[in-house]
Amino acid sequence: MIDERPAGTEYKQFFSWLQAVDLAKFDISISKVCSTVEQAAEIVDSAGTDVWVLRARASLRARPLHRLCGDSVPKDLPQPIVAVCDDEEDVARALEHRASAIVLEDDSPWQTASAIHAAAARELFVSPRVLNHYRRQLLELITSPSSSRIDALTNREHDVLVCLAEGSSNSEIARRLFISRATVGSHVLSILRKLDASNRTEAAALAYRYGLMTTRRRHA
Repeated sequence: MIDERPAGTEYKQFFSWLQAVDLAKFDISISKVCSTVEQAAEIVDSAGTDVWVLRARASLRARPLHRLCGDSVPKDLPQPIVAVCDDEEDVARALEHRASAIVLEDDSPWQTASAIHAAAARELFVSPRVLNHYRRQLLELITSPSSSRIDALTNREHDVLVCLAEGSSNSEIARRLFISRATVGSHVLSILRKLDASNRTEAAALAYRYGLMTTRRRHA
């Protein structure tokens, strides 16, 4: 455990209660407490430490972290680190430095224990309160494209969107699909509304993101 505090920064008593809790009930033990990540890196060979718990803002520095974790963790896997975060900037830095687990200062002992065990297994754990804060973005990220926005388009709107994404103007789309320019304009407005896109460029980007253009090329 690395209890490092930047000068002039006040923290809640996360590390104090962590040492006060009967961690044996969670199959966890504290083998070493260090005041800086550099100090921890000096004793890492003899500490026999499976997971390091540290403050994201104070201790996440590339060089000492590399000394702490070494080259034993492949670059595509998270490192055995539980980062205690205070705000969104801390969370971003922790993820950037490949911390296995993200906890907040006032997360419960059960959540913190889960984070420590996840880090020991090199599995990603993120505080439920952080996930809840980004619930909408996560939903958009993991939702199948065909399950929401794209399925809302009619067949004709689908065709118009593909033409739009290929860079065709309304006049060109009208000629290609044998419909009037006014009808094309109506379809474009409906597409923007259904896709929640602010303009044609954003709608075209969504067409590529959702794989419409790849599908068209395969069937061309």
